[in-house]
Amino acid sequence: RPPAGCRRRHSFYCCGSSVVVVNYYLVINNMKKSSYVPKAMNLASHQWHWLEDMASKYKLSSTSKAMRCCINCVALGDAQMESDGGCCGCNNTITKEVELSTEQLAWVEGQYNQCDDDNNDDSTLSIEQKVVSACMKLDEYTVFGIIRCKSSVAKCEGAQEAVENIQQQFSVEKDEVVTKENIDICAKNCGCE
Repeated sequence: RPPAGCRRRHSFYCCGSSVVVVNYYLVINNMKKSSYVPKAMNLASHQWHWLEDMASKYKLSSTSKAMRCCINCVALGDAQMESDGGCCGCNNTITKEVELSTEQLAWVEGQYNQCDDDNNDDSTLSIEQKVVSACMKLDEYTVFGIIRCKSSVAKCEGAQEAVENIQQQFSVEKDEVVTKENIDICAKNCGCE
């Protein structure tokens, strides 16, 4: 049986009076083109460590996926950003690149626009730092145990995989997994339009 993502191919060679069949595997690139856009984010080192820990703990594909979960959690109102960010205010920050959807990028930019318009945010923390801080204060289930899907779980392979992971991680039955389908994080008055 060929390894995942590969197809078995056969080559036939004549060696004197016998035929030799050589099996080899052709790697098939089934990966969809990423619909995510890279964005440099400056977070406190403990926030990056938390995102990495959560990605590992909840079997997420990457730290980017953990950040996308946090943005969706806050954007849909399941977590609230504080004006001071609720962070320790440490200066030990690190810039790394994450991949966000265009909707998530628009939401983040909309938050910056609202802060500029409101002109009452004295915080030196970035929107991204505030998002992660808000999620760090919540129970992990609210951030990583609720499926927030742009389409429907039935149509989304990633969401179906998430249901299985959540069942294992939180010891819940399939019908107990909380899902929010057909989400639109820019539907709320977030300033991104």
